[in-house]
Amino acid sequence: MAKAAEATEVKPEIVEEGGELVVTCRPSDIEANFDALEDRVRRMVADYEGAAYDMSDDGNVRAAKRDRTYLNGIVKQIDERRKAVKREYLRPLDAFEARCREISGIAKGASDAIKAQLDEAERLRRERAYAALEAHYGEVADLLAPVVPYSRVHEGRWLNKTVGEVKAKQLLEEKVGLLAEDWDTLKGQRGSMGHYEVAERELFRTLDLGAALKAARQADEEDARLEEMKAAMEPERAPEPEPAAPAPEPAPQPVQAVQEPVIAPRPGEPRTPWVVIVPEATRSDMEGLAMLLQMSEVSGRIVAGTLEQVYRKAVQGGR
Repeated sequence: MAKAAEATEVKPEIVEEGGELVVTCRPSDIEANFDALEDRVRRMVADYEGAAYDMSDDGNVRAAKRDRTYLNGIVKQIDERRKAVKREYLRPLDAFEARCREISGIAKGASDAIKAQLDEAERLRRERAYAALEAHYGEVADLLAPVVPYSRVHEGRWLNKTVGEVKAKQLLEEKVGLLAEDWDTLKGQRGSMGHYEVAERELFRTLDLGAALKAARQADEEDARLEEMKAAMEPERAPEPEPAAPAPEPAPQPVQAVQEPVIAPRPGEPRTPWVVIVPEATRSDMEGLAMLLQMSEVSGRIVAGTLEQVYRKAVQGGR
């Protein structure tokens, strides 16, 4: 096999003219005995092309592995030579690129220093623009400013130079106006909304009236689910009757003696004194008792009052 031609080193000539990079490049040709190498490789692998092995036999398996190792060796030998030539060929190019990067870095360093100053100036401009918009928000937002900070309504595009301060303030006023309208709409539903505080808090958080109404509706649905769960967990109980109003006390009746009925005694039965004690009764009850005694031919008096009262009446009546 013929030896591959040696790679020719390329050394660019750099000449500074008018501040530009002028390069003279003389690339080398790479020559190799590719035809002879191809013929030899084809002869070496001719016996292996289309080869079939009976893998059920251990000896054939070992032979297949051995043949594959031999063919891989041919591939590796050619590939290693290719990589070696490539390294030699690229060596002057790598040196050229490294030197270019080194020199351009000098100019880039100066450019970066200027960029840092420009960036700082832009940062300060945006801060001033932001402060102006924030102050304007405090003037036009009225009642919204205490509950919705400016950072919540700010949009980054308002600070772009293409927008400008005048246009940015107009856009801010439009957004504040829409938010104020949404707030008024929400307050108009306060009386009929079960979770107004939830809706208002969501409005200030998202600046979205639809999201606020949805949050209130979800809170209502959650309350309903909780009530259903409580009802399912508690046993059914009959409603307790309302306590009856106390009956009015009867007006005190004057103590009057019932007229003595004349009752005829039974023949042959001895007659002795009796006292009937009735803890409490109405006048009608006692009149009925008097009628019953009269029918039984029992004579006597029915006097209203306790024993002490009846005794005093009897003593006073005897005087």
